[in-house]
Amino acid sequence: MNLVQLLYQSVLRTPDHECLRFKKNGVYESLTYKQVFEHVMGVAHGLHRLGINAGDKVGIMAENCPEWTISDFSILALGAVVVPIYPTVPTQQATFILRNVDVTWVICGDTHHLHTIAQDFPKQLVGAVLISGDVPADMEKPVHSFSEILALGRQIMGNDTGSTAIDFDAISPKELATIVHTSGTSGVPKGVMLSHRNITSNVQSALSVLSVQSTDISLSYLPLSHIFERTVGQFALLYSGATIAYAEGIESIRDNLLEVHPTILVTVPRLLEKVYAGLLQKLDSSPALIRTLLQHDIQKTVAHKSFSGIVAERLVFSKLREGLGGRIRAVVSGGAGLAKDIAEFYIRAGIPVYEGYGMTESAPVIAANPFGAARPGTVGKPLPGVSVRLDEDGELLVRGPNVMMGYYGQEDETMKTLTSDGWLKTGDLAEMVDGYIRIVDRKKNILVLATGKNVAPFPIENAITLSPYIADAVLIGDGRKYVTCLVVPDFVALTDRADEWGLSKDHPEAFVDARPVQLLLRDELRKSIAPFADFEQPKRAKLLPQPFSLSSGELTPTLKVRTKLILEKYKNEVEAMYEGTDYLDIFGSDDQHIVRVADGEPTLEQATKPQRRMWWIIPTAVVMAALLFGIAKAYAFHLPPEYNLPANIAQIGKNTHKINQENAKLVREMGAVSDLDSTTPKIADHLKTIGSGLNHENQNLTQLTTLSQQEIALSKSLSGVADHLHQSLSSVDQSSLDQSQSVAEMARLTQAMDQTAAQLTSTNTEILNKLHQASSDTSEISREMP
Repeated sequence: MNLVQLLYQSVLRTPDHECLRFKKNGVYESLTYKQVFEHVMGVAHGLHRLGINAGDKVGIMAENCPEWTISDFSILALGAVVVPIYPTVPTQQATFILRNVDVTWVICGDTHHLHTIAQDFPKQLVGAVLISGDVPADMEKPVHSFSEILALGRQIMGNDTGSTAIDFDAISPKELATIVHTSGTSGVPKGVMLSHRNITSNVQSALSVLSVQSTDISLSYLPLSHIFERTVGQFALLYSGATIAYAEGIESIRDNLLEVHPTILVTVPRLLEKVYAGLLQKLDSSPALIRTLLQHDIQKTVAHKSFSGIVAERLVFSKLREGLGGRIRAVVSGGAGLAKDIAEFYIRAGIPVYEGYGMTESAPVIAANPFGAARPGTVGKPLPGVSVRLDEDGELLVRGPNVMMGYYGQEDETMKTLTSDGWLKTGDLAEMVDGYIRIVDRKKNILVLATGKNVAPFPIENAITLSPYIADAVLIGDGRKYVTCLVVPDFVALTDRADEWGLSKDHPEAFVDARPVQLLLRDELRKSIAPFADFEQPKRAKLLPQPFSLSSGELTPTLKVRTKLILEKYKNEVEAMYEGTDYLDIFGSDDQHIVRVADGEPTLEQATKPQRRMWWIIPTAVVMAALLFGIAKAYAFHLPPEYNLPANIAQIGKNTHKINQENAKLVREMGAVSDLDSTTPKIADHLKTIGSGLNHENQNLTQLTTLSQQEIALSKSLSGVADHLHQSLSSVDQSSLDQSQSVAEMARLTQAMDQTAAQLTSTNTEILNKLHQASSDTSEISREMP
């Protein structure tokens, strides 16, 4: 069966069923299968009159529309070869494709596409057909309107005596049907030759797994110039007798979903990721009660019929389904890897996501998760008739009727990709689990560190971009001592919080230099990479001031990042990270956001979290001991030896060579007073910088203060002293007091506390229990010391 016969079978089965739906003058209209096929044959006759014959190459450069699909089948009906060109590519790339495969005619969506090509018309190009817009009069080559070609074809068909009838049944399935150029994420695009049989066999195998019905309707928004949308979103749906509705554009998808109410959505992970990230962003800015109720149910792996689960269904999941049109029964995701967490989230929301896997060279589907038996985190099982195996190094090899004929005009490249016995080298490292395939990463993307460790960037990059505040991430580390990353913030999400930070919404590129943004992104990075091994975690990051885009060439038309181009473009920024002159320290303190130094790169050990914590553990322990010892003296009761915290800290000090003498001196001095209000300037300085790190260690002390105030009703005198203690502690400055002033102030406060100590004797037991708990925490700190 050839591709035209594939469509014709549905025409014979359901001629009056809705086939294509499209917007015209702001209202959706439609064509039946019978009407579509009449258009196909009319345009085919018109193109034939222009001189297009079997074997000729005809390009299509247009946005998704009925004319794209009709032109596709019309060219195929002539036995000619369809050459899709992404409508967003610049002149250089468009004309490269036209020249690479000797295209003779090109069908353009509008005058913009026509002028893109006209800037550098290839010599072999005979002319063009314009789908919409007025035909320019000053073109170097002849240009005809699409409606003109259709009218011409209908006229020919009306006058046909049989001698000029187009016999599409005569086209062999083995004949070349299309040349699809790879997206070129790492090099010059290659023209992949696919036969009618390559595609029809893939359609039939995919439908045995995906189970599309004639009652289904899909919203087409991915470019038809990509083989994934063309095979799954066009050929498979039409073979099933389903309906295709065309989105008006990427910016209109939300409105079109609500108008069309699709049952199937063919998409790429990026759209699913953005919806998920947007949801997390809204959740992050919700009231604390709502956030607490929803966060667990949105992010947990299994939905439960708990109260919070019901709230999540009402406030989140039902709204999400409504936003997708309210009738989605399946989302087919392909073109790139999808994070397991995201797939599970949509399944919990009642929107089954079926991830598939393939490549242009396999027409394209190799594997897919079956409807009703999806396994998130995998790309499913191999399609019926498709064989797979793992090479010695773990590379996935594929063989089947869907594997390409070869690369156009590049026999050497073909031999590198296809083995002598027909196996296609995918270039992807994979694992097989119970018949399901899990893609590890692109073989060429694996980072081999200078330490010999291998790092697969894809899972880590995927985890990072789950953050609602991060749009893209690219890991670096090949041949380096440790991993770093380039990070593109989600400027839309950050703009929503610009007022909160006092930033101008007119200059989002300046966000990366703002401290609140740096700290937010640092924390987001920490959370994202926490599950990975230490050697896999990026230690430094560079925040980029501009998003990746199609126009800059940083993204492919299917929104995948062109890593090779990115690394070349930002090579200076990469070197600055490793030289230590300009980077975001992912594991740095709150005061250490963007670092611009020149003191060399750290060792891996210096970049780990435990080492960074050590500097504040010791002053924290000393401060705790001083306070507890002072309180114990004021309350006039004796502690058992195991609660002698100053002694424990002194022992810790002995084990810490560099601070031994200083700590011992501080402990002796502070043991004679009852408060830490004005301890040595050095300790006060430490206390000011430890920030959030003190939260855990000071928890019991806070509880102790609360207990003293609430349970035993401290006198106004003691409250005044406590207030004074707090105010004094907050105002300590490194240069404000010398050691003698500190001791004098402590003595005065000790006398004040002694005057009220008699009122506290009845609470000794309760306080002792709290001290026991504080001692346990301090012992835990001691165990962390070297």
